[in-house]
Amino acid sequence: MITKIEKLAVLKNDKKEINRNYLYSQIIKHERHKRKLTLQEMAHGICSISYLCKLERNAIVADESYIKAIFEKVNLDFDKVGINIIENGVNRTIKAYLYQNYGEIANLFEMIDDSLFNVQNYLIKCFYYLVKRDYQNFKETIATIDKIKETMLREDIGVFMFLVIEYYLQTYQYHQAYKYLKYLENNDFENQEMNWLIFEQHYICAYNLKIYPKFFRYYDLLMGNYNIGYPNQRQVIIRLMMLDVQASEYYPEIVEELREIGNHRYDDDYYFDIIYWKLLIMLKGKAWFAVYEEVLKKELFGEARFIALLVYAADRLNRPEYIKKATEIAEKYIFEKDETIHQVFINFMLLKYKTERKYNLIEHLRFKVIPYNKNYTHHLYDKIYEQHYIEYLCKTSKYKEALAYYRR
Repeated sequence: MITKIEKLAVLKNDKKEINRNYLYSQIIKHERHKRKLTLQEMAHGICSISYLCKLERNAIVADESYIKAIFEKVNLDFDKVGINIIENGVNRTIKAYLYQNYGEIANLFEMIDDSLFNVQNYLIKCFYYLVKRDYQNFKETIATIDKIKETMLREDIGVFMFLVIEYYLQTYQYHQAYKYLKYLENNDFENQEMNWLIFEQHYICAYNLKIYPKFFRYYDLLMGNYNIGYPNQRQVIIRLMMLDVQASEYYPEIVEELREIGNHRYDDDYYFDIIYWKLLIMLKGKAWFAVYEEVLKKELFGEARFIALLVYAADRLNRPEYIKKATEIAEKYIFEKDETIHQVFINFMLLKYKTERKYNLIEHLRFKVIPYNKNYTHHLYDKIYEQHYIEYLCKTSKYKEALAYYRR
């Protein structure tokens, strides 16, 4: 998603202060790319190409007469430079994102004045699109920022990379997230709330990729006394993820803590996340019937992830009446694109119960699920796919292919 990511490692060490040159370079470079002009075309009649190149990299203190001439050439209002930046807008957005105050993010988004480009406003846009799961607009906005990344300050780059990683985490692309997170390892930004959110990203990524030393390290950092005002509800999810890792060995003790967590009141967004993680932990304890009953009793049919858990639990119970009920419910719902990973699993399980030829299931797995899984990962679903595919390969004496798949 970010072109020439290696450049960011160098830029992160550049602690340029925000100034008018920083704004000039962003505006001019963005406007040139938007109009698809070459450096030569933009500089013609005003300055040399090398001068414009340095100006776009924020590598010189520009003569304002040149800046005004460039602005006039592309019909921009020089007097508006800096005026359309929301005061402390990015930091306010980060804080709102940390506490899931999505109304505040929407308000800041509505305040954006696009008369002149600045990266601060575009970072706010990215947060808004992430919250809305509007991934198409998110990727387009990220691409716009990527074109002017050489102009950005160190703090801008930290937020920019955080947003890209957050997109990959939200879409279950953990290997991609991990690749970008390496560039944020051992970094300390001025915004402590951003630092905490990056720790959380490390934690989530380590959990899903089973990098347990890193997982335990970031658990201690996230649950410790960090100067961000104690995001207790986020810490509940963090604790539940830890319980999930420990559930196979300590399930009886963990059940007691799960009951206690269920007695508190939470915001709606956290409420469903907490239920989801509790159900995942119960599956680790082989409480398949309890999970099946909970989804039905609470009618958790509005999100594909809960339907997937229902189908999974029914499959583990392996009773015709449970499978029939789960498949009937699963066939009723069509979910949004951002829930594709859950829908892929649901479709696979429905085919498993509807097809009379196992070969059809394996072909579906081979050509539709496994290629998809090269980018998208889910710790629960992947085990099911692996189990069916390796079993098939072994039964057909394709042991080398089975071993290669298992290792991957």
